[in-house]
Amino acid sequence: MTCLSIQGEKFFVSEFGAYSNDNIDDTQSIQSAIDKGINYGSGSIIIFGHGTYNLSSTISITNASNLTIIGQGISETLLVGTTRMFIFFAQYCDGLKIASLSIDFDPYPFTAGYVVNATNTYLDIRVQPPHRADIDQRVLGLIRYDPIEMRPAFGPNTYNFYQVPPNYADTSLIRTNILRIPLASLTGLNIGDAVVAVYDIAVHAIYIHDSIDVTIQTINVHSSWGMVLIANRVRRLTVSDYHVTPMNGRWLSANSDCMHFMDTREYISLSDSKCQMQGDDGLNVLTPYVIVTDIINSSTIIIQAFNWTDPLNIEDGTQLEFASSKQPFTAYTRGKIASSTVYTSTSRLFMFTTSINVSIGDLAYVGDTPSLTIRNFTVERNRARGVLLETRNVTISQSIFNKTSGPAILFQPSLYWHEGPPGRNITLTENLYINCNEGIGQQEGFITILPDPTQLIPVITDIRIESSTFYFGNFSRGLIQATNANNIYITGNYIATNTSTPLITICNSRNITANNNTVIDLKAKIDQYYTFDTTDPCHVNLSSLIDLPPSAFNSSFPPPVILT
Repeated sequence: MTCLSIQGEKFFVSEFGAYSNDNIDDTQSIQSAIDKGINYGSGSIIIFGHGTYNLSSTISITNASNLTIIGQGISETLLVGTTRMFIFFAQYCDGLKIASLSIDFDPYPFTAGYVVNATNTYLDIRVQPPHRADIDQRVLGLIRYDPIEMRPAFGPNTYNFYQVPPNYADTSLIRTNILRIPLASLTGLNIGDAVVAVYDIAVHAIYIHDSIDVTIQTINVHSSWGMVLIANRVRRLTVSDYHVTPMNGRWLSANSDCMHFMDTREYISLSDSKCQMQGDDGLNVLTPYVIVTDIINSSTIIIQAFNWTDPLNIEDGTQLEFASSKQPFTAYTRGKIASSTVYTSTSRLFMFTTSINVSIGDLAYVGDTPSLTIRNFTVERNRARGVLLETRNVTISQSIFNKTSGPAILFQPSLYWHEGPPGRNITLTENLYINCNEGIGQQEGFITILPDPTQLIPVITDIRIESSTFYFGNFSRGLIQATNANNIYITGNYIATNTSTPLITICNSRNITANNNTVIDLKAKIDQYYTFDTTDPCHVNLSSLIDLPPSAFNSSFPPPVILT
């Protein structure tokens, strides 16, 4: 039971005609209750009762002040979306709390089963209950699955396939419980393979943007058509007792990220939460990159977004950092926005408080990155990384990364995705890593530092990895991949591996040191604890101050973190 202390005018959704367990659409009644609470003023509380509420369209929350939306508990109040939709879409709120309820969708955003026939134009699968043979759906992706481990396939069986579905070709039922999935091209799937078929990744369960003081507390999400929780330009974000877990034996929870936080400000606090069996990352924290396209004068420039215009909605007073296209992850100057106006449909004119010396083609991004504190967070059996971090001032402690397909933790500013900035000031302490980095998205380390593209100089700096326990799976690669890293310190860790290959791969990095670590090799003896990656553009002579002697890994203490 979670007890929340709340005060304010109360609005019960039942008073507006939303009754649980009657199998009647409650959307308009719930929307009316929320609108009434917002219009009443600051401190309103919207209260759900026990049972299931059906939603056919999105609940909108706009310009709310200190609004609380609360159910009776995650096992007591359930909101079910009956179509492809957002559950909550919130914007321009100051003080918003969503708490003590669960979310699911019916029909499900995916199906799953076993391949019984495969051609270059379609795939037939025998649907495995509780999944359903959904007709008239367009399949966006297929993920090979391991029904024994209950996670996306790993090792030599790793595979996923994404497509632009063929036009006018939707799923159809060809025999009882046999679903035909149209394909744009031949896949690598064979008869007998277990697969999950994903219908969409573009519509999310909870989307909150341009808001202040947002709290997500005691929420359980069982499925989502895309990501589960997105926060975009939220100032001060707190997430606690938040869970994304599949229900009733389903093979997937969300089709994409469990959490995706863009251009968040001041702080993100994440605690006591779990992301399980989702179709992408557990957590992704980033700031979008935009590009300078014209210079009007010394303090006025035009900036254009890459794939969508939303990243240009930057408020006055924000600090932008600038990097050249030749060194995209190394900021060389900053400027504070005085004002901005729309210039074209894809660009915006920005005026700064002082002169800035930038060039056409330079990249720009918001420099006011948040501190990120993660405690008691679990990511397990998902399709991609545990956490993908393109931010600064990070502390991750007392958390579990269990059977993540890619690295447990990935630091990767990316020009491909136009995301950053590079990380710095990072502490990873008292965490437990189990059989990570064995499947889709695999890199060279449980903890991977890998800018995209690789640079000739270090760009990610000050990482401390301490007092943690690492258990290698049969297909895990390496402990740490250090590409373009500076100042990594490894101490007090217990590492149980099953291979004689080096634990640490180094590319164009500096100042990597270790001491007082225990290494237990279950099959062979490690002679060299690190190796240099010489694949272009990695060069041995661009790395220096590497202090990783065998003595730094020959302690004999027990695991500092154990699974209880």
